[in-house]
Amino acid sequence: MPTHPLVSPQTLPFFDYTIVGAGASGLWLALSLYQQGLLETRLLCIVESDSTKQNDRTWCYWAASPLEPDEIVSKSWSSIFNPHDLSQRSDLSPYSYYHVRSADFYTYIRQQLAGCLNITWRTMTVVEIDEQPANVVVKTTNDTWWSSRVFISALPAQRNVQPTSSNVVSAFLGNQKRKKKALILWQTFVGWRVRTGEPVFDDTCASLMRFDIAQNGSTQFMYELPFSTTEALVEITRFGKHPLTRDEAEAALSEYMLQKNISYQILEEEVGVIPMTPQFDVQRKYLNAQTRLIYLGTLGGALKPTTGYGFQRMQAYGKALASALKENKPLPTMRRSRRFRFYDHLLLQILFRYPNRGKAVFQRLFETQPVSRILRFLDEETNLWEETLIFIRLPIGLFLRSLISYYFNA
Repeated sequence: MPTHPLVSPQTLPFFDYTIVGAGASGLWLALSLYQQGLLETRLLCIVESDSTKQNDRTWCYWAASPLEPDEIVSKSWSSIFNPHDLSQRSDLSPYSYYHVRSADFYTYIRQQLAGCLNITWRTMTVVEIDEQPANVVVKTTNDTWWSSRVFISALPAQRNVQPTSSNVVSAFLGNQKRKKKALILWQTFVGWRVRTGEPVFDDTCASLMRFDIAQNGSTQFMYELPFSTTEALVEITRFGKHPLTRDEAEAALSEYMLQKNISYQILEEEVGVIPMTPQFDVQRKYLNAQTRLIYLGTLGGALKPTTGYGFQRMQAYGKALASALKENKPLPTMRRSRRFRFYDHLLLQILFRYPNRGKAVFQRLFETQPVSRILRFLDEETNLWEETLIFIRLPIGLFLRSLISYYFNA
């Protein structure tokens, strides 16, 4: 990053901490800093470029009990329709599947932080983050200040790069030095929250992966979360080399609702693009206690590359990071187990090289394994024996080809 030798800290506003990006990871950290007492004598600036950030997305997770605070959960389900056979219901026990509206999450966090006079909220775009010997200079479109530490969950705006998430992330990854040849896919989702004129949804059971739609050269499925018999989030998700376009998504959603043969209205829409790549995996377990630039969220490896889930990890990391800061200990990272990083790489290789086989792999997984074991595996909590039981029932030839590609980087 460029330096500014003429910038004097004495001429700039100062914040002990700056959080760039007021999404889930940034706000979980802000709450943890406050709850740990770190903001009693220190100043925090939270800077966010999106002035309309309200109900821009939803977060979901599975757990044996809801994350605290449980009031942010809008709905939960204890069973799903099995992706292998949609006529079968699969019990999630001991887990439930939880849904959180971002509007409820943002409101809750802001309410919790409202009493802290040492927090400054700024709505502006960060264009440069410059680490200097004794501090970090944060430059935005409107102002410049310096901080002792900067936590980055959103990348600074880049010249000659269109401000869509896929373009910005691609540019960022293109500047990183990695040993392996870049492997990146995109998880695109476009969802409608709909209300129907008559009861049509089973609100006791969620659909996480419905593969009864055209694959169109990628791995794609419908996702249906019913909040009542007349209201649900219906969403198309694609795992592919290229993001799903708005026209493609709306055509698929319209066709999906048409098959229900009922009138409906669209209440809300959500759109997102998540990178599916091992490039964000962290190699070090700890950072030096004096580290000034710390990545959060997607940039810090919070999302599991093969699923895009990360809400729980973001909360846990916020707590762990705040605790280390309070005790002046080495800073933890979101480093994952090597073998689960390896498993993810194998599946990403398959989705990248053989996108027409993704549907068969996922359906076979749900056909041959208890859902509770699948969820433990995705949480990276299974043992080697359980993982062997999973892989021996999957298309072995496909995974062997992926294994060869992994080692020879073919």
